Amino acid sequence: MKKLLLCLVLLTTMLLTCSVALAEGELPTEPFTWEQLATIAGATLATLLVVQLLKLPIDKVWKIPTRLVAYVIALIIMILATHFTAGLTWENAILAAVNAVIVALAAMGSYELTFAKLEE
Repeated sequence: MKKLLLCLVLLTTMLLTCSVALAEGELPTEPFTWEQLATIAGATLATLLVVQLLKLPIDKVWKIPTRLVAYVIALIIMILATHFTAGLTWENAILAAVNAVIVALAAMGSYELTFAKLEE
């Protein structure tokens, strides 16, 4: 059952990435582009994966809440993606900070729907 759920998570992740690329009219040739990371879907996927990678080492060294880690990762991704696509201005940075809240919440919700079930 766990293998089936993991396969479903991976399939959903791939479909999410491909749907962003197909919306732009081309198939992806690399895992992420800055344009994809500048979208809520792309930033959510990247945030989910990075937080899962860093969560255990961060918990062993420091006791930082995972929600805060998710927001900081989402903020970094959104600011970098904004910088490399539209250019970083104060207005864009503020919008990136607000969008990072949405991305972090979406990533945490995705975690609850997928990885949390695997851990139970």
